[in-house]
Amino acid sequence: MSQSLTQSPILEIACFNQESAVVAARAGADRIELCKDYNRGGLSPDSEVLQKLRSQLTIPIYTMIRPHAEDFCYEKFDFEIMKQTLKSLKYYGADGFVFGILTGSSQIGCDPNGSWVDVPRNKQLIKLAEGLPCTFHRAFDLIPESHWERALADIMECGFASILTNGGPSGTKATECVDKLQTLVRFQTQLQGRRKLQSHKVPEIIVGGGVRASNIGMLHMITGAKTFHSASLFASEEVTYAVEVSKMKDEISRARQEEEGEQAR
Repeated sequence: MSQSLTQSPILEIACFNQESAVVAARAGADRIELCKDYNRGGLSPDSEVLQKLRSQLTIPIYTMIRPHAEDFCYEKFDFEIMKQTLKSLKYYGADGFVFGILTGSSQIGCDPNGSWVDVPRNKQLIKLAEGLPCTFHRAFDLIPESHWERALADIMECGFASILTNGGPSGTKATECVDKLQTLVRFQTQLQGRRKLQSHKVPEIIVGGGVRASNIGMLHMITGAKTFHSASLFASEEVTYAVEVSKMKDEISRARQEEEGEQAR
């Protein structure tokens, strides 16, 4: 748990339009994950939107690199689009990128012992990012828990700075997978302490999936995670709910203060 006290918790808000990003930043978000098309789980945003936001926001903006919502296994044509999209968004000022490419191991009938992470292709995109941080997004949630150790090693080899996950099968919420998230964060901490791995940065675990003001404090206290991800959308609304963003910031700050107080006793 001590790792969570080395820095203030970070709140990343997924925004699917320009207005949401501005609202989230003004409400206290630490970082924006810029996408489009909420109903399809988030796709690559238009470069024009990023260009406009660069003149409005000072907080970091990470952009999604995802050409379609079918799955996370991409054909050659899709991959070429991903490379061009990343180059374009980098040109327009993206501070980081969010993507994740899986191999055919995610398809029924493939080698159950094979790697789920497409290391060569992910490495190519990270190389194109030229040092900007990259997040392996919730494609991770499609990987069976029995393959996590291999997947974490592969993601680390690729050079990802972080992994966005709910800690369980795709579609579940972080609150349903608290014990698994705690295990992932602890494993991350253990890897950071191993000298032989110093040449590879250990990806940070970002907790996402149903994160709200009502549960973010609990998730922080129990999992020990330092970064949280939420769309902060309700019902059929398309714009980030500013009050919810502010409440989430307050809740994780309060949880951190309580934790510090307990350790000081």
